[in-house]
Amino acid sequence: MPIIEYNGKKPQISEKAYVSPNATLIGDIVVNDDVVIWPGSIIRAENAQITIGEYSTIFNGVMMVTRSHQSPIIIGRYCIIETGVLIFGCIFQDYIQVLEGSIIYEGASIGEGVIILEKSQVPSGLTIQERAIMKGIPVEKIREQSRNDLLKVKERAEHYSQMFIKIKNQLPNIQSYVLTLSDLMKLLIDKIK
Repeated sequence: MPIIEYNGKKPQISEKAYVSPNATLIGDIVVNDDVVIWPGSIIRAENAQITIGEYSTIFNGVMMVTRSHQSPIIIGRYCIIETGVLIFGCIFQDYIQVLEGSIIYEGASIGEGVIILEKSQVPSGLTIQERAIMKGIPVEKIREQSRNDLLKVKERAEHYSQMFIKIKNQLPNIQSYVLTLSDLMKLLIDKIK
């Protein structure tokens, strides 16, 4: 898995997270406990920090990019970012779902429990109030979800995290991004024995 230092800043990944060996992380990134990052995701924090909160899942092919120093990406806890989503500098509160193929532009702020439906676009600078279900290009509110719906998002996020932690536990003790040459040699020698 490419973990690339940029301008003296290297991704900081919790030992309790699962990051696919086929994901790419560049620069000033913080991946917190129980986060899952699937294959093919590209997370580029070249201009501002990207923080991914506990129990959040980043699906296949998601791209996160910070394009300016004033626009970090902050992903809250229990967020689910589905396949092919493109995110520029923005702030997500907790329990947010962004469905496949959506784009979130720089400066957007998304409230707790929001759902962005598939192939939608959130324009620059838009603030979305909590629990709204949004759809379209640009997004418009179609309804609001209940507190019960938020708990379902939390359960799904926990499910993804637990599933990947089980996978991680079935792999060798060390993920590839922290594998040193001596660790690799030890693994190879153990396999030969």
